[in-house]
Amino acid sequence: MEEYRLQIDKIAKPLMIIDYTFGSDRQLELMKATNLPTALQNAKVKTEFDLAYAWSEFARKYLEKTKEIAATPICWQGHYDQLGRVMLEMMRLSRDKQEMVGGQDDVYEIIPNLEEIPFVSKPSRLEDKMFCRIWLSLIRHPAFIEMELDEDELAAFNYWQGLFTIALGKTNSELLKQAA
Repeated sequence: MEEYRLQIDKIAKPLMIIDYTFGSDRQLELMKATNLPTALQNAKVKTEFDLAYAWSEFARKYLEKTKEIAATPICWQGHYDQLGRVMLEMMRLSRDKQEMVGGQDDVYEIIPNLEEIPFVSKPSRLEDKMFCRIWLSLIRHPAFIEMELDEDELAAFNYWQGLFTIALGKTNSELLKQAA
């Protein structure tokens, strides 16, 4: 079956995330060696890499089982890794929120505190699929370009998409630093 992979034109600021895979990450060994905060650890997820990998696998399984994509291609493996890496960055933003809040840029005020997102280290719930849907819509996967959401879903989707976009930007900045 054909694989979907986002293709974009070259832009002024490179989007390093577009070609990202776990294998290309220069910080992979550090992620594998860095433990998550104790409150987020569980039997399967203990390190930063475990968290990113859990989301990558969750997204892959979700997409394979989703009826909406029955007639559309599955994703290139890197797109699942990218979601995992962005979810790791979202956890880091929550963990480090206090260090970022209070400056000129109040955008970090919307970031939840770490204790408000315990689900981040164990993706499995119906609500967690929203992050997959956000990512798949951002990379323009054909099955997720036009989604139907009710009012309650729309409010939650918009909030998490805003937060996800912040984490995506931070992830890209981190990857640019690695490449420099």
